[in-house]
Amino acid sequence: MFQKISPYIRSITLAAIVVVAAFFCGIKLLQTQIVDGEKYLKMTRETNVVDQEIDAVRGQIVDCNGKVLNTSKITYNVNLQDSFLEYGTQNTIIYRVLTVLRKNGEKWNDSLPITKTQPYSFLSGKESEVAELKKRLNVGSYATVDNCIFQLYKTYKIDDKYDEQMKRYIAGVRYEMDRMDFSARNEFVLASGISEGTVLELKELASLLTGIDITESWEREYLDGTIAPHLRGTMGSISDEQYNELKDKGYNLNDIIGRDGVEYALESELRGIRGVRSITRNADGMAIKDEVTTQPKAGNSVMLTIDSDLQKLVQDALKYHIDYTNTDSCKSLYGQEGSTAGACVVLDCKTGGVLAAASYPTFDINDEAKDYIDVLNREGAPLLNRALFGEYRPGSTFKTITATAGLAEGVITPETGISCGGVYTYFAPSYLPTCLGAHGSLDVRGGLRKSCNIYFYETARRMGISNLAKWAGRYGIGKDLGFDLPMATGQMSSLELYESLGLTWNEGDVVQAGIGQCETAVTPMHLAVVAMTIANKGVRYEPHIVKSVYDYNFTEKKYDKETVIAEDFSNEPNMDVYMENIREGMKLVSADSYVSISGAGYVNSNDYIGVGHENVAMKTGSPQSAPKVFNSAVVGFYPADDPEIAFAVMTEKGTMAKIIGTNIINAYANGTISTHYNEDNKPASIL
Repeated sequence: MFQKISPYIRSITLAAIVVVAAFFCGIKLLQTQIVDGEKYLKMTRETNVVDQEIDAVRGQIVDCNGKVLNTSKITYNVNLQDSFLEYGTQNTIIYRVLTVLRKNGEKWNDSLPITKTQPYSFLSGKESEVAELKKRLNVGSYATVDNCIFQLYKTYKIDDKYDEQMKRYIAGVRYEMDRMDFSARNEFVLASGISEGTVLELKELASLLTGIDITESWEREYLDGTIAPHLRGTMGSISDEQYNELKDKGYNLNDIIGRDGVEYALESELRGIRGVRSITRNADGMAIKDEVTTQPKAGNSVMLTIDSDLQKLVQDALKYHIDYTNTDSCKSLYGQEGSTAGACVVLDCKTGGVLAAASYPTFDINDEAKDYIDVLNREGAPLLNRALFGEYRPGSTFKTITATAGLAEGVITPETGISCGGVYTYFAPSYLPTCLGAHGSLDVRGGLRKSCNIYFYETARRMGISNLAKWAGRYGIGKDLGFDLPMATGQMSSLELYESLGLTWNEGDVVQAGIGQCETAVTPMHLAVVAMTIANKGVRYEPHIVKSVYDYNFTEKKYDKETVIAEDFSNEPNMDVYMENIREGMKLVSADSYVSISGAGYVNSNDYIGVGHENVAMKTGSPQSAPKVFNSAVVGFYPADDPEIAFAVMTEKGTMAKIIGTNIINAYANGTISTHYNEDNKPASIL
């Protein structure tokens, strides 16, 4: 029978064990810190972790009904990783990859401003790039293209074991790597958007392609590229100037960013947040560990106020009308040369949201993304967004503002009669501006109905340019409208404007300003805002194109775009009465909107289009843009008694813009547009 071990002996045993363990730990620590200390210190110093950024998927752009316009599709990139490359193998690896890419017709990144085939020459139009090349190669500014080629081969040690064509290809890639600051931290995208077949072929050669990393990436895709191309925007390589401005916000020199339109304006929402890939390298610089330490976060998606279906109809209505004005029958009928360009804007009266905005000539956004220079150089400047950047005299559409100002300033009342005899004699005999007719005595409604110049000459003269300019500003003329996208502000004729332009203000200039002439310039967006303000009886909203912002997959709404009141004079004394008279005058303009149709006499254009004139409000204009050259404009809203949409149309050297206006209403009300005449100058069917 075993005897019980005393507590004293147990304590001694445990103490001995602890002492022995501590002894061996001390020996190990001594071994690590003293004997092998230099070894481990060297490993610590020479082993490092390099972080690389992982691009996030860019958010989508959709219309107000959720129809996808701009999105991102999965694609494949061939990347060169410095941490996985063996020293001195760059040219060999690049040669092997380019051989496959070239055989399969793939493209790769090469911005060398030298032709790719002999005899070599500098690329035309690339003077700044050539200067950069010479600076990087440290050759003189007078160096020839052959001097540069020689220096490239020497700098990058491209020897004669490659044929001349491949030497040039390798030189282009190596130069691009330097430009993109290729390093352990910055991988180099050798090729992007390659096919799955090429991916499989490269993966089969993986053992011969150390340093090559094939990754999934994204590429911008523009669906139905003819819909609102001026508004959606495209992507492009970041410029040196942009990089200098944005590098502190995490942008890289090889980034692709929004170049224009919504892609540009909503860059911060669409971009997303990059992830982090951490690569641990050993003392020899080779990667020994590779892991994603921070997952990328996809960008937010943007829903626009644009209705794609309405947008297409408005674009078609604008194009058809402009094309028709260039036919011989139309030129003969109206006695004016055909139109060359124009724009339309349609706003939601309740919010200021842009339902449609068309500019003509137009283009396919995919063509712009593929070859920007080609589209830029096309006839008619199709890239110019005339809805936002076209600045025109408003002509008689401005008379709605003159009427508002005259009533509000008390120089006329709704009942004030002004007599029109066809010539305005106030400044006689030195200045005798005329009217298109002799209308007799008119009140404000009649003045708008007949678009009587003399009525508005006199109204403008009575109030003076300062009051007229003040009310124009309240309508947004010459102002920043607060729109989401960049746009022109235009200008309003005034003493200050004339002084800034070095012009002399004449006493009679105020009467021309009162009918939308002089130096006043507006965009179609400004005109649409004027129409919306009248429709809202004095409430002007900031126009906007962004409806809401969501997460990438539209599972969570981040926020709605707020409706912002930029100006509100609806509650000022008697303004409801004044606005009602202006609206009634515009309804009378609509009732008198006749169009000549061969074989049918003169038909009310609104009735003919199919919307009925009783509930339509319009104001037309024929602003003079040059001697004997006139544009054609119209502003309006529908339904007149409870407006839902406001619109504006401007056609350069055009005629009968009101037909486009009525077609806009028809598109909104009925989902169709109709022609007002066909090539035989007879009624035609729905387009």
